[in-house]
Order: sequence, then structure tokens, then C-alpha cells
Amino acid sequence: MRRRSNSYLSIQTAFIELRKNIIIQPMSEKLDTKEALGRILYNNIISSSNIPKYDSSHMDGFAVLHDDLIGATNLKPITLKVIDDIKLGNPKIKPLQSGHAARIPTGGYLPKNSDTVVPIEYAQFNLFNKSVKIFSEFPIGSFISPIGKDISKNKLLLKKRHLIRIQDIALLNLLGIKKLNVFKKPRVGIIPTGSELTNNIDDVIQYGKVLNTNSQIISSLIEAAGGIPIDLGITSDSIKAVKKKIEYAISQNDIIVTIGGSSVGHKDHIADSINSIGKPGILAEGIKLDRGRVTKIAILKSKPIIILPGPIQGAVNACIVLAIPLIRSLIGLSNNNKTTINAQLSDNWKARNKFQHFVKILYVHLSISKSNNRINAEPIIGETSNMTVMTRANGYVMIPEKITSIEKGSEIQVNLLSGFSFASRNPIDFI
Repeated sequence: MRRRSNSYLSIQTAFIELRKNIIIQPMSEKLDTKEALGRILYNNIISSSNIPKYDSSHMDGFAVLHDDLIGATNLKPITLKVIDDIKLGNPKIKPLQSGHAARIPTGGYLPKNSDTVVPIEYAQFNLFNKSVKIFSEFPIGSFISPIGKDISKNKLLLKKRHLIRIQDIALLNLLGIKKLNVFKKPRVGIIPTGSELTNNIDDVIQYGKVLNTNSQIISSLIEAAGGIPIDLGITSDSIKAVKKKIEYAISQNDIIVTIGGSSVGHKDHIADSINSIGKPGILAEGIKLDRGRVTKIAILKSKPIIILPGPIQGAVNACIVLAIPLIRSLIGLSNNNKTTINAQLSDNWKARNKFQHFVKILYVHLSISKSNNRINAEPIIGETSNMTVMTRANGYVMIPEKITSIEKGSEIQVNLLSGFSFASRNPIDFI
């Protein structure tokens, strides 16, 4: 049922409506382990072998029998015959007998019967007669990593929904796991609409067109969230053109995001186009979000369509509360962004009078105070179409419907967003 334009859904209700009416579910794909950095595991990883595979030395030194060390001192060292020089990765080693030793590197497998390793610092090797003097006793088992000490066979190593990091790839390579099942990234078709838009800066200068920057920002946010953005190009304000583009987007993508053409009280080409294609069509014509209240949600052929406003703040806000959580839910993550930092608000903030009881997104600039080394959050205020609000901000605060003001000095929780708060390659320097 199509809702009246003055009937706003809560963000939570809008997301639930969107999620329950679509058929797309989390799916898996197989990747080479070396290409899985930053992806989310689709299943548990169980160790198929022990690491180390055999009892191993964790020092450079000599593998010996403990009983042969009894009584060894600096004044009265014991001398053993060195019968072997163990190479890394070689499990075929002669067993040791009493009176014998074997040179062993860190990580080398111990010969049978040996039960102690003497570090090289406590021994004196004679290359000429292949013997070693040992100047100290050591407890049995010293400097040995028993079989399976690091990883035991059938041990749960990485859980489903684990984010693959560099060290995880090294571990998986160590176990010989060359392929991984990871959550498949959803394809997100992006349709910027508006006859006034152009991708050519010369058109802005000569003909007064508007540069299509919003689709670039939304594409980058979607990619950072884990989706695959597919920019389908500028579409003119024509029901026929929009309808054709949406039909194509539905056939090729998992999620569709449109930008612009969403309004209250004016002709809405997006909504009219969607409803002309089929049912259920538009599910909600507005959400309780400031800014971004004219955001709409729709379903066609069991695929979700999120209609973002044209002004940049409203578009980004709606992307944050609807598109990004939907993408996260499809790649094995929780809906909510959990990358946050506590900060102190540096100035008073008050909600706009008209939409005080909506969820508000407050953009802030984070910086470190030189006086007390605390993190300050400066409120960034500006019109919904002002790009400078975005460029000055490096974090945002989700303010619940019931809160209409926050006093200077209050402790707040600031959300960080990859690509927005910091460049993905350098998150340390964002403040």
C-alpha cells in the first residue's frame, strides 16, 4: 500500500519493511586465499593438521637427551658427538642415542629420542671433530615446541563472519588452505537522475548544468561498505527514461539506489516510474530522518530500491541509515556501524524546529585538544545542499528522535566511516 507523503516511517520500520520484502539473501563465492583480504568468511575454518607438525625447536642450538646434561657446569662441561645437522622442514632425521647431539635451527623438527634443546649460547661447537661442549643443565623439554602447540588438528581457527586480515591469510597459507568461501558482495546499481546533471565540467561553465558529484560519493560509500557500485549513468527527468533504467538495473543488480527526483509536493518521476512497472512498488514515501526525510523505499521483482534525495546531506544520510546497513547484512556483518570513537562536543547543538522528533545526523570534525589530549567534536552545520559540510566533517553522530539538544562538553559517540572519516589506507591520521 502506498503511504501518504506526510506519513513518515521510522528508520527502523523502513529497514524492516525493506528487508522482509526482498528475496536476496547472503550468498557465498569462492576466492583464492591470497585475494581474500578484507572479505568476510562464509564458514568456519577448522585446522586439518597440527602446527608444528612435529616436536620442534624454538631456538637455534642442539637437540640432546636430557639425561646426558646431568652435572654439566661451566667448570665441568659435558661433551657430545654431533651426528646430524638438521635442515628446516625435514622430518626424516636419525634418532639420537645417548652421547649424541644434533645441530638444530629454530623451527627444526627434533630427532626421535631427543627431549631437550640447548641454545647455542650455552654450547661450544667444534667443527673439526664434530663435537659440542655444553656448560649447563636444562630442565627436560626446554626450548621445545610440542607437536600441535600452536595449532592442534580439528581446532576452530576462524569463525564464520570473521573479517580476513593479513595475518589470517598467512595462517591459512601455513595450513595449505588455498581457497576460501566468503560472503559475496552485492551489486548495487546507482541511477543519478535529473535533466540538469552533467559529468562534464565544461557544461557547468557554459550551460549552467549541475556537476554529477553525488553519484561519485554514493558509489564510494557503497564500495567502502562492501558492495560493488555500478553507476548506470545520468537519467533525465522523464518517466519513460527512468522506467527503462530501473528495469535494466533490476535485471542486473541486487540492490538499486536512485539519487534525486524524490520530493514531497512536486511531481515525483522516480515514484511514478516505479509504480508504473509493477507491485508492490513504493512502500514508504518518507522516513523520520533529518536531513533526508523525502527518502523513499520500494520493492520491484523482490529487489530493494532506495530512492535518495538529491541534496548531498540528505543523500548521504539516507545511504548511511538504509543502503549501508542493507549491504552489511548481505556480506555477513551486523546492520549497525560499530566503528565509533568517544569525543567531547565542543559547542552547543540544537535540532531544527521543524523536524526535532526525527532521527538526526550531526556531522562533526574531530580533533585532538592540545590542552588535555582529549578528542573534541566540532558540530558542522550548514544547508542540506552544502558540500562543505561533508568536506569539513570526518565523523557523524546518530541522534535519537527524543533528543533535541546536546550541551557543549557532553560526551558523544561519533561514528567513523571508511572513505569518509579517513582514507582506507591511512586511518591513523584522520584527526
